[in-house]
Amino acid sequence: MSLNNVLGTILKTIEDVQQKNKSNPREETADKDIFKVLKEKIKNLDDKTKNSRIKKGKSPESILDMLKKEIEGVRKDNRKDPNQKTAPKNVFDKIIRKVEEQPRRQASAGLRKIVEDYRLDVTAIPPDVLREFQQQYINERKKFDNSIAQGLHKLNKSYFKRRR
Repeated sequence: MSLNNVLGTILKTIEDVQQKNKSNPREETADKDIFKVLKEKIKNLDDKTKNSRIKKGKSPESILDMLKKEIEGVRKDNRKDPNQKTAPKNVFDKIIRKVEEQPRRQASAGLRKIVEDYRLDVTAIPPDVLREFQQQYINERKKFDNSIAQGLHKLNKSYFKRRR
């Protein structure tokens, strides 16, 4: 999934959460400015990743981790701001769940492929144990991907210096 697709999906999710929050009579309606700030932060994330991190020589960071940090930052600011009504907790939780959905889908597909490639029979394993194992797979995959990103970052820095 490309960066634009990820950002577009999250922006759409923010709109959906805002509409559902607004139309739910059993839930306190969040201030519309919270959603506006969330959308702006997400829209600016692409430029932020390209410009500041690379130019400053910072290590790479997963776009999904950056998205979660931005969302949590808006949540934290919302709690602290005495002039703005604090949004219901689940408003932010729903958006974060959407960000976390992609790694879960990838892990599920990855595990399915391993089961097929190795012809494993996992039918006796309880679903909750499989979910726990899937989370372990996600964590290990994240570490592996980060290690590869760090290696590519170092290579990029060394080749970038040679071009000068």
